[in-house]
Amino acid sequence: MATTETLDLVALICSRLCHDLAGSIGAVNNGVELLAEETDPAMREEAIGLIAQSAADAARRLAFFRLALGASGGVQDAMPLGELTRVAQSYFAGGRLNLGLPQDQIDLPKPLGKALLLALALAGQALPRGGNLNLSRDGDGWTIRAEGSALRWQDGVAAAFAGEADWPLEPAPAMARYARLLAFASDLSVEAVLGDSALTLRFIA
Repeated sequence: MATTETLDLVALICSRLCHDLAGSIGAVNNGVELLAEETDPAMREEAIGLIAQSAADAARRLAFFRLALGASGGVQDAMPLGELTRVAQSYFAGGRLNLGLPQDQIDLPKPLGKALLLALALAGQALPRGGNLNLSRDGDGWTIRAEGSALRWQDGVAAAFAGEADWPLEPAPAMARYARLLAFASDLSVEAVLGDSALTLRFIA
């Protein structure tokens, strides 16, 4: 039977998905309503632009979470690193982050690839004013480093990554908890180190 924590993870991750998609889909709806009511050519063109931009935003978010959370293929299948980097680049496109990703042509265990994607998303959220976000190989493990002048790391996310029993039942910590479980499935542990202007997430063999 499902444990209470498993049920909480499912509900909270679904809440996060709905939150991430609600804005873009709502903007598409607003654009359609404006297009239906507006007769001015300039305003109609603006509405079409809003719809196109919002639809593209929803599509890239869906592509990211489909790879990070979806069940396509078998759990033992590999995830090409090139696919991970392509989806991550699209997810962060147009933002304030300088994204550094490895160019190696290798395959990752699927659980590890999913964990790295979720960790990248969480680390990116810690840089609301922009900065540098990098993923690199670290021996037999991987390191994600986020650097910026306005680093904001939620205590709850750190607690969930650390495996603390009393992690807060909120969407972002739930994503961190799930990333930790995925890392364990690839025989890796997770270490989070927070400095004044840098956050380091290490996936250690």
